[in-house]
Amino acid sequence: IFSDAYTNGAGSDLNPNWGQATVTTQVSIAGNNTLKYAGLNYQGLQFGSAQNVTARNFLHLDYYTANSTSLKVYLISPGPVEKSYTLTVPSPGGWNSVDIPLSNFAPVNLSNVIQIKFDGNGDIYVDNIYFRN
Repeated sequence: IFSDAYTNGAGSDLNPNWGQATVTTQVSIAGNNTLKYAGLNYQGLQFGSAQNVTARNFLHLDYYTANSTSLKVYLISPGPVEKSYTLTVPSPGGWNSVDIPLSNFAPVNLSNVIQIKFDGNGDIYVDNIYFRN
């Protein structure tokens, strides 16, 4: 979905206008393109086309924050049907790498995933968002 190590999803909108207050930018960290969500309330990623992830087991992402106290990630299928997963926010901050079992996102239709959403607070950096086994 988003990573310098892989090809980003064709046609994906990394900053859809959903009325959010979050300021989304792409910043270089150690030469690696990373999404920065400043003043996060919520932020979406709209896929260029629906993703069938039934052959995958996990949603992977790397994230960093120095000032957030709350962070969730959602998968969304048409309807909309969405389900959140609460991410651990480390104290005092630092990069985390997580593989979330897709079973945690039921009842989202994994054969028709159209969006990912983050909600929480603070400034969040996100990278290497992909589905894997």
